[in-house]
Amino acid sequence: MDMLMIVFRASLQVRVHEILRSCDVLAFTEIPETVGTGQSGPAEGISYYPGTNRVIMVALEPAQRDKVTIAIKDWCAETLKHSGWVKPAIRVFSWPCAQLA
Repeated sequence: MDMLMIVFRASLQVRVHEILRSCDVLAFTEIPETVGTGQSGPAEGISYYPGTNRVIMVALEPAQRDKVTIAIKDWCAETLKHSGWVKPAIRVFSWPCAQLA
């Protein structure tokens, strides 16, 4: 089993949830209103750096982890095909995990 951590701009929440549902991910933990800075700039929830991030963490078997990762990569690639669209501010990380209790 792997832990998948998806970090994304809060404005993308609806689309990220749609992707998870389409991949049959029905249970996850979501942390709202996180702040930070990255390649797409700061998200600190203050007037001159508006917006925040969200973090979803979900434990998945490798096949489902790959399904989610591919769906997110495909979404990002699709946006690049459209003039004027911006690549979504989203990152996906994974590491091995085991349920202990």
